[in-house]
Formats: sequence, C-alpha cells, structure tokens
Amino acid sequence: MNTKVPSYEELVKPMVPFSNPWIKWTIAKGFLNSIGRLSQGVRIGFKSGFDSGQMLDYVYRNQPEGDLLIGKAIDNFYLNSPGWTGIRQRKVHMKEMLKEIITAHTNQKKPTVIMDLASGPGQYLIETLQGNPAADVEVICRDLSEGGLEDGRKKAAQLGITRIKYERADAFSLPDLQKAAPRPNVIVVSGLYELFTDNETIRRSMRHIARVLQPGEHFIVTNQPFHPQLEMIARVLPNRLGEPWVMRLRPDAVIEEWAKAAGFRHEGRLIDKEGIFSVHKFRKV
Repeated sequence: MNTKVPSYEELVKPMVPFSNPWIKWTIAKGFLNSIGRLSQGVRIGFKSGFDSGQMLDYVYRNQPEGDLLIGKAIDNFYLNSPGWTGIRQRKVHMKEMLKEIITAHTNQKKPTVIMDLASGPGQYLIETLQGNPAADVEVICRDLSEGGLEDGRKKAAQLGITRIKYERADAFSLPDLQKAAPRPNVIVVSGLYELFTDNETIRRSMRHIARVLQPGEHFIVTNQPFHPQLEMIARVLPNRLGEPWVMRLRPDAVIEEWAKAAGFRHEGRLIDKEGIFSVHKFRKV
C-alpha cells in the first residue's frame, strides 16, 4: 500500500532548473493551468485553492462538470483521483463516528452539540443532521473563510435546516473556542491539521480543545499518514494562500500520542483502503 513518497523536507527544497523533475512538473503544471481549466474542479482549485472549503464541497458533490466533452472528461478523472476518493470515504467515516456518539447521547437522553473548527460549508454536518432528524443535535460550523461559511448558510436555508449555525472564528484561538455557545460536547477537526506543517501548532490546538471539553466528551480528528500523489500536489497545485501545496504526512501513532498527552483517550480509528485518510475518535479523560 504505502510506496515511498518524498519527505516534507525534500519537497520544500526548490527543484534544480531544467533537471528532469523540473521539466516533468513544469509541463504538468502548464497543462493543468491551461487545458486543465476546462474542468470545473480545476478552475475552483486555481481560484480558491485546492485545499479550500469550496474545493472540498465540490469533491463531496462528485458530479463532473466542465466545458466541452474534454472538460467534463478531465473533471471526471480529477474527481476520481486517489486523494479525492479517499476524501469522500473520510466523510463517510466522519458521519459513522458522529452517528455512534449521537445514538449514545440519545440513549442517555443527552443533547449533542457538535462544533467543527474549520468546517467550510459543512456538507457532512448537514448530512448528519438530515440522517438524525429525531435526535437532539445542534451544529456549529466555524471557519476563517467567509466564502465557505456563506455557501453553507445558503445550502442549509435551501434545505430548511435550522439546527446549524455558521460563524467566523480562528480554530487555533483558545478565546474563540471558549466563546462557543451553546457549549459543544463534540469538537471536530476535519482536514485542518493536514494543512499545517508546524507540529507544535497542532499539539497546542489539542491542548486548547482539551481545556474546552468536559471529561467524557469527544474529540474527533482526521489525519493523513500517506498520499500516493504527494509530490505532484506539492509541485503543481496551489493552496488557499496561492503557495505550493506542500503537505507533511504524520503517522497515526503520532496523532494518538499527541492527543493522549493533551488529556484524551483513543477510542477508535477508521481509515480508507488506500491508507490515505484516517479518522480518530478520542474521549476527554
């Protein structure tokens, strides 16, 4: 499953001009930034960042769009790449874990308040509410991108969903976490830590989340221990800041160790068959 991929340290080094890798990835980037833009997904990626909430929402929809037949064909190929297939499976796993928690809370006659710290439009949370119509569940979607939040507000309004709210906040700010109302008893970090290469930023975030949750409450977090297209992504695709999208892979054992140090007990893990995206459930001790 896990073929060797370049390390983060290797990927942040500039390529030697006119070397074979430089030529290879320059051609790939030129294709994607020209003919590739016939694909709707590629256009969104170049506009908002391939790691943006808008991109994630498009990948979740999984309906190829594009200009002319070639644009739609490119989009179909793009949406079925290993990373995006894994992302959609990650959403399934997220919903499964939330369903388990909601069911347990319902049996205990306890309400569930879920807060995602960087949700974008929060498609999987909308689907979670739709899938649990009789349960006492409220959702808080947070993000720094107002565009993603507004997309979510519109989608929730169109579906008549009222148990969800969208607010702009910094996922890494302890004061912002402590201002959440109603107070969450499930905090989710989905697809966020994978975007940050500084390990201490993540460890500090876990400590902040542990301060907000009460004993027995849940923390759900995603991780990316492997990606077969890591080098292509780093050399070709821009992130939400317009910079090369260079990711740092982290073994699942490392995420579990950091969460344990922050005050959590590991309760379960789900991962796709390619081993790209894992979802972990922790409980505050």
